[in-house]
Amino acid sequence: MSILRQLLLSVTLAISVILLGTLALSVNSAREYLSGQLQVQSTDAAVSLALSLSQPANNDPVVQELLVSALYDGGHFSLVRLTDPEGKVLIERKSTATAASVPAWFQALAPLDSQAASHAVSDGWRQIGEVTLIANDAYAWEALWRSSLKMIALVVGAGILWAMFAFVLVGWIKNRLLREISDHVRGIGRDAPGEQVEARVPELSGVVQALNQTRERIHASVEEQNAKIESLELELNQDPVTGLPNRKYFVNEFRRALETRPAAGTSRIDGGHVLVFRQRDLADLNRHMPREFIDQWLRTACERIQGTLKRMHVAAPMLARLNGSDFALLLPGCAAPQAMMVAEQVRADLHASRIPVGEGHLCRWAQAMTDYGHGSQAGAVLARLDFGLMRAESAGNDQVVIAGATDMQSPSEAGERAWKDAIQTALENRQFELSTEPLLALDGRTVRTEAMLMLRTAPDQEPIPATLFIPPAVRLDLVAECDLESVRLGLEWLASHSGELAVRVALPSLRGQKFLRQLALLLTENRPLARRLYVEIDAHGLVECHEQITAFARVAAEFGAHIGVRRLAQQFGAVAQLHTLPLSYVKLGGGFVGGMSQSPGSQQLTASVLETARSLGIAVYAEDVPDAETQRILHGLGIEIMRGQGVKTASGV
Repeated sequence: MSILRQLLLSVTLAISVILLGTLALSVNSAREYLSGQLQVQSTDAAVSLALSLSQPANNDPVVQELLVSALYDGGHFSLVRLTDPEGKVLIERKSTATAASVPAWFQALAPLDSQAASHAVSDGWRQIGEVTLIANDAYAWEALWRSSLKMIALVVGAGILWAMFAFVLVGWIKNRLLREISDHVRGIGRDAPGEQVEARVPELSGVVQALNQTRERIHASVEEQNAKIESLELELNQDPVTGLPNRKYFVNEFRRALETRPAAGTSRIDGGHVLVFRQRDLADLNRHMPREFIDQWLRTACERIQGTLKRMHVAAPMLARLNGSDFALLLPGCAAPQAMMVAEQVRADLHASRIPVGEGHLCRWAQAMTDYGHGSQAGAVLARLDFGLMRAESAGNDQVVIAGATDMQSPSEAGERAWKDAIQTALENRQFELSTEPLLALDGRTVRTEAMLMLRTAPDQEPIPATLFIPPAVRLDLVAECDLESVRLGLEWLASHSGELAVRVALPSLRGQKFLRQLALLLTENRPLARRLYVEIDAHGLVECHEQITAFARVAAEFGAHIGVRRLAQQFGAVAQLHTLPLSYVKLGGGFVGGMSQSPGSQQLTASVLETARSLGIAVYAEDVPDAETQRILHGLGIEIMRGQGVKTASGV
């Protein structure tokens, strides 16, 4: 039983005892009063009757009987008796009637003491008899009963009022006092630590003060525990060097992403992409440089990537460090075109953040990307990425390797479908555009303008360069349409600009007769502009598909268009085919040019290419020139047109 109920029961019992005691005392007082009144009534009547009978005129027995009868007939006495001095009854009137309306139990519980009253009857100094009277208590019983009923009603009424008061009191205590205390106790975990609660009831001021003190202690304890928990979570889920999530946290979030479907009615795709990149030379960097410097360098590189993700408005990316040299970027809900844009920008950030390792070269990054869908297995996706990293390391460059979902080498169905939708939509809606850049000679003059085809998937997103969407276009057999769009846009540019323009065409486009027919149709419609158009092809085509290149050259020559060859350094076998085609220029680049300052053999080979090209009237350009020393060597060999980080022209560009 609760303390409140015990208190209420105790008070109720006390009130009940008081009320019942009051009732008993009241009834007993009334009983004693009525008993006394009956005795006084009997005594007074006995004296009066004795005096009346003592008169000489009333000594006659008949008169005496009349007086006795008259007194008895009044109904106030149950016994009127006249006896002689010897005790013989001369006259007697009595009645055994009782109060019928009064219960017998009440009469037994509260008896009235109605005693007989006697008085001598004398004639002068001579006693002639004695009268005895007993008052009739029926009227007293009825009066006592009525009084008792009123007292009982009063006590019951008081009890009912007390019960109602007690009920209201309990409700008030619960609603006002106990609820207030409960609210304060519940608010301990919700209120601000500095917030002090004031008692609305003075009696609770001490309790509320204790609660305020308890609240402060609890808040202090909670803050301390939260700090410990946060510290443990950081230690458990965060890489201590870069501050990025660690492998455990990344894998858990990745599994959650694999189990989550996009909300109905949203444009977010079901799945996403994962990009993994590895610092291949981290062990050598740690041997040659202080550990603190390497840690700061990694932090700076990660901050740079995070800034790029923010600028590109990538939705909910997560960059994590899987181990010492491996990093991962989770791109949930990111379609293939946007994912490739992100991967290319990350590649550019990593390329720009490279530092020297050992002697003679910069540190290297390897990158691989794959897509995933709802229900994919995290282990299988990560295994594809590991395989992709191995391919990237074997390739020896910093290009992003696409790890497929089926045979570890081809892109998955979901990624191909996204690329197909993006490219076909762009072809139908004319969403392609050209990105132009002037090609400058060392003396600062503009040789011509070079253009790259760009795919714009949305007005608020950066366009995707051809280097990213042409590979999937080749797989989807859409590359010819893309290259025709590039030529069409190039002709439109020439119509509104002066000078010459170079556009690129992929080798797979040249393998189809349909492309050549449509190209001829475009050039026919724009024959005057075709003479200022340069079409650039890959050097591999001169070896792998020489017949198709020859057919393409005939079409170009028919309309006065020019042909250039890029990446000759990656396919020196094409040098033997230079004399078979009417070429305007060739380009050297890549690692061949990048390492020329330390490779006499590369310099001699470049000199041989220059000699062959000059004899055929073909210009030679250089790309990817890393520094001023390489520029000096190339200039000494006779190359006047070059591009790269280390190139300084007369115009200062």
